[in-house]
Amino acid sequence: MSLSAAGYSHVVGANDRLGIGFIGCGGRAQAHLDLIQRFARDGQPVSARAVCDVWDGLEDECDVEFGGKRARRRYSQGLLPAARKCGLDPADRTRVAKDYRRILNLKDVDVVCIATPDHWHGKMAVDALHAGKDVFIEAPLTRTSEEATAVVEAWKASSRIITVGVPSMADPVWAEAFVYLRSGKIGPVAQAQTGTFRNDIRGQWRYYRLVPEMTPRSIDWDLFLGHRFELAGRPIGPNPREQPFDRAAFAQWRCLAAFSGGPITDLLSHNLTRMIAALGVRQPLRVCAGGGLFHERDGRTVPDTATVIADFEEGCQLVATATTLSGYPMEEVIRGRFGAIKFVKGGFHVYRDDPSRGAAFPTRLEKPLEANEFVAADAPRNETEALWTNFLECVRSRRPATFSPPDLSAIAVALTSQAERSFAIDCSGNLGSTMQPPAYQKLAGPWLNGQEPKA
Repeated sequence: MSLSAAGYSHVVGANDRLGIGFIGCGGRAQAHLDLIQRFARDGQPVSARAVCDVWDGLEDECDVEFGGKRARRRYSQGLLPAARKCGLDPADRTRVAKDYRRILNLKDVDVVCIATPDHWHGKMAVDALHAGKDVFIEAPLTRTSEEATAVVEAWKASSRIITVGVPSMADPVWAEAFVYLRSGKIGPVAQAQTGTFRNDIRGQWRYYRLVPEMTPRSIDWDLFLGHRFELAGRPIGPNPREQPFDRAAFAQWRCLAAFSGGPITDLLSHNLTRMIAALGVRQPLRVCAGGGLFHERDGRTVPDTATVIADFEEGCQLVATATTLSGYPMEEVIRGRFGAIKFVKGGFHVYRDDPSRGAAFPTRLEKPLEANEFVAADAPRNETEALWTNFLECVRSRRPATFSPPDLSAIAVALTSQAERSFAIDCSGNLGSTMQPPAYQKLAGPWLNGQEPKA
């Protein structure tokens, strides 16, 4: 199947209805689908025109028990449920397809929303640009730094608009911090810190449901893996011998290094992007990292704890840490010679520092520090909605400077890619004693010789 460049001949006018195609119809994609459908109902000139997913999908209701509570929830994911949600005919294989290239060949699709597993991001983005589409792509931008370079080069060679799905970039606080730092009020910046922390007794990302309907007959496993596709000179995914069909590998792909970096990419890519924006740095000089799989030994091949240290040519250091073993947070702080700023809800606090008086703050605080200044920056009520609104405005005006541009996210990918190479994951051992896998995990396991594993 070839890709056309039909989209290049169509310039969207201010009143034209933008046609949007959704590539990937899983959990995160549902938020994007719902948002665009709401925009359309509210009279905005947008329309869902195509959907793509490798799984036929499922609509049903299920009971969820967690934290001592039981709730009845509706489950709707995959290709056919997404088609029905968008008012598309599920039998129309030109607009309801498992192969994303069909969507890219549609002349009335102006924009694609890519919400697939991470290893597909780069290839789909490059192909979408070549097909003349504007792109909203989930974070991280790509799985590897080489792929990120390929996307940025394709973007710069095109006239297309890209935004990366880092919702917090719609918060003006990072731009306010950038301006504040440039004023010199806290002196030259020395160091910044950020982090993200989660804690789920089921195992991080194991809360993505497995169902019997996920089978080799309903899922195009070969296409999901992506081993027949290349970007930056390498196959984008493993072949079926390396990764046999497995419901857990499909639905909980964030747990496997072939498809994700776990917390170091899925979580920290957001923190790194916004902190890089606030600092205004662009040139990583060296990156090192530590971490490993210390407790969540449930078959995953990504770390449960990781810390990245990046030194920049601009003359400062960024420390980012993540764990899926604890929910206790750390402060997001930027330290300068004459003070520090701490990000809080609705803006940031400023704490003055005086190097002529030596160390000014005790190691162990008896009470919270009193800030010298508060800089307000009101966050949008719905960051994802604000990100989409900005993106669609940029598509119509052909202004490339979105809230979350790809060249910024590419720096975050460069840091996480180098960090992953700094440590090896020891995946030996049994399920951690404090973990409680949900009942549907019994459906996990590789299908050898086409046979479903016995529960």
